[in-house]
Amino acid sequence: MLNKTLLVAAVLASTTAMAQDEKAYDASVSLGYVGTTGNTETTTFNAEFLLTYKMDRWTHNGKFQGLGSQENSRTKAERYYLEDKSDFSLDEDQYLFVKGNYTDDRFSGFEYQAAGAIGYGRYLVRRDNYSLQGFGGVGYRQNSIINAGSEGEAIISIGENAAWKISDSSALVQSFTSEIGNDLTVSRFEIGLESQIIDRIATKISFQARNTSQVPAGNEKTDTQTSISLVYSF
Repeated sequence: MLNKTLLVAAVLASTTAMAQDEKAYDASVSLGYVGTTGNTETTTFNAEFLLTYKMDRWTHNGKFQGLGSQENSRTKAERYYLEDKSDFSLDEDQYLFVKGNYTDDRFSGFEYQAAGAIGYGRYLVRRDNYSLQGFGGVGYRQNSIINAGSEGEAIISIGENAAWKISDSSALVQSFTSEIGNDLTVSRFEIGLESQIIDRIATKISFQARNTSQVPAGNEKTDTQTSISLVYSF
């Protein structure tokens, strides 16, 4: 899992480096690790790569997240999530968007879930230290279930993003999305508090929750993750 995560981060980082002379961007990499030894040996690792890339009237927001956990050399969790949302500005507050995401959770009962959508978004609040935006649109999702084939369905995609710069050294970000279909509704909630340590290095405390309205037998509908990570911004 570690090798796959580092490979994706390296590819995204190299793409960013090639564009840095011509385009404006913000990027960060965060890593978290927990290990225990003794009667029970556990290893938990999580990683996240974020990229915001601006070009003319376009703003591209990319995200990669990876999670792996082992207990006594047995894999207990392995999940990868990839997302991109590209906004085309209509004016200072309004935009059109196209977005897509891919989830590969080895312990969810699904081989993968992939979705794409287009729609309209708007900044509801936009200040120097705080912003809130909402968006909605229509799209399509493919659900591939282990040993049961794949099914596709039309979806309504809604969401919101909030960002609050608390001080020069701390910031709070929060997001919620929901993809509503006839068969499944998949919702994600994330919130994170980032505090600068020195220069480009910070710590981040975050909480994530993902709910799928219908899951294969023997699986939970809601997954949560609480983590503390070290963040490097560039």
